Amino acid sequence: MQLVNLKCPNCGGDIEKDGNSLYCKACGAAFAVNYDEADVEHEKLQNYDEISRIEHEHEKEMEEIRFKQNEKSRRAAERRENRRKAGREFRGRIFSLIFILGFFSIGPLSWWFLAKQGIMPSFKEIIEQEMNQGDNYDISIDNFTDDVIDNMIDAAVEREKSSRKNSISEFIDGNMNNYTLENVELDSMYLITKASEGENRVVVICKLEFTSESGSKTTYDASYYDYLKLSENGSIVCSYAPKDISRSDAAWKRDSFENRDQCYRENVLAFGGSVTEIKR
Repeated sequence: MQLVNLKCPNCGGDIEKDGNSLYCKACGAAFAVNYDEADVEHEKLQNYDEISRIEHEHEKEMEEIRFKQNEKSRRAAERRENRRKAGREFRGRIFSLIFILGFFSIGPLSWWFLAKQGIMPSFKEIIEQEMNQGDNYDISIDNFTDDVIDNMIDAAVEREKSSRKNSISEFIDGNMNNYTLENVELDSMYLITKASEGENRVVVICKLEFTSESGSKTTYDASYYDYLKLSENGSIVCSYAPKDISRSDAAWKRDSFENRDQCYRENVLAFGGSVTEIKR
């Protein structure tokens, strides 16, 4: 920007600006201002910047007004929805209260009438029936049907087969001998009862036959069904999922005994209670 010191060309006095005209303070001479094209464009740019600034401030004010109006509308909609929700909840509570009052006033009378007609049991009969119900552990041989016996035997045999899918290794005279299970069959089956304690148990003893390059081996293993009880129709209730319990280090490979009597002692007699053999 260039600074110019304006002096009157007639008397050399100071010149001042009055609107679009210039005049001398000393002699009073007046002068006209002749703008060139560059000055006119500069003035236009100044006016455009001012107009843009005014328009931007106006748009900002309008945006604030629209935001306030939207907030006001949103809060009004929330208040209307809350009032509708509160009305629905109030009506629901009223209906629930009416239903409860109707049920407790009409329900017992209807039940009493139906019980009098013998259509439904009375409250007393229901209470007595509930008190008499309970777990029945008084099991005997007569409760075992052929289907129950077959299911227990099949599950025990399958457990033995699945648990011995891989060969069993044993050192004999310094050499490794691999045994493969060839056959599993039922040896015997026993019911052990402790009805007063609810600890009834069925023990299934299976006979296992193994073969190897050096010869064959016969062992005996036991599977258990615990906590048997009777259903209302007198049938045996249990999970029918056999399991085994390790009792002695004398067992050969995974609780399978080479001596049948030892298997019987440690898996049947050692449990205690009354022992009865189950036969098909």
